[in-house]
Amino acid sequence: MTSKSYLLRLGSILLDVVFPRLCAVCGLRLGSSERCVCLECGLSLPRYREETYAAKERLLGSPLIQSLSAPFTYQHQAESHHLITALKYKSYREVASFVVRTAITEGCLRFSPEDIDLILPVPIEEGRLQKRGYNQAGLLAQAMSQRLDRPWSEDYLLRRRGSHSQTAFGRKERMENAHRAFSLTPDETLKASLQGKRILLVDDLLTTGATLLTLCDLLEGCGVRAVHVFVAAVAIKRY
Repeated sequence: MTSKSYLLRLGSILLDVVFPRLCAVCGLRLGSSERCVCLECGLSLPRYREETYAAKERLLGSPLIQSLSAPFTYQHQAESHHLITALKYKSYREVASFVVRTAITEGCLRFSPEDIDLILPVPIEEGRLQKRGYNQAGLLAQAMSQRLDRPWSEDYLLRRRGSHSQTAFGRKERMENAHRAFSLTPDETLKASLQGKRILLVDDLLTTGATLLTLCDLLEGCGVRAVHVFVAAVAIKRY
């Protein structure tokens, strides 16, 4: 080991002592070989199975949608709730890579890389983006892009400033809010480039599907040919 490598290794050890890495789910200290989620939590997170939960039925409102892929299910205060909260609100950016890696290694994807031309994350409102410093769906899209070797972009789909979060709404209110909240880029060249594209639409959580269906309506108006959906988790209770 070179002196430089030794110093880097020593610095990493000291940093871990002063600022120990904690599991995004249980909050306990991670082992030296563990990343953002400990092995026990990684194994215990509840998995999504389409044949059991049939969440794709929530997306039947758009003829564009070809598939739904997700590694986990979501319930309030369950393990997956802590995972999504860590990604969304606690700056555990590494969770995005963990989610995508799990989905791919466990065969959760219901599409092939060859089915995708462009990956688009669901946008968040500008004020929340500035406060949080990142878009959790963008982190997932970036991680998926790296794994699939497909381009991703945050330039096509926009969320209007001041639009409300969907969290507090029921199904009907979510649909109405979603139609007010989202828009396409005003760049006509970018919009025209969507013609005939096959899109992977990425978000952290699927609840009623209102947001995804609204975005599919916008994409359909640009001539998008097909949409596949990937989310980190599916809420197994309808909201």
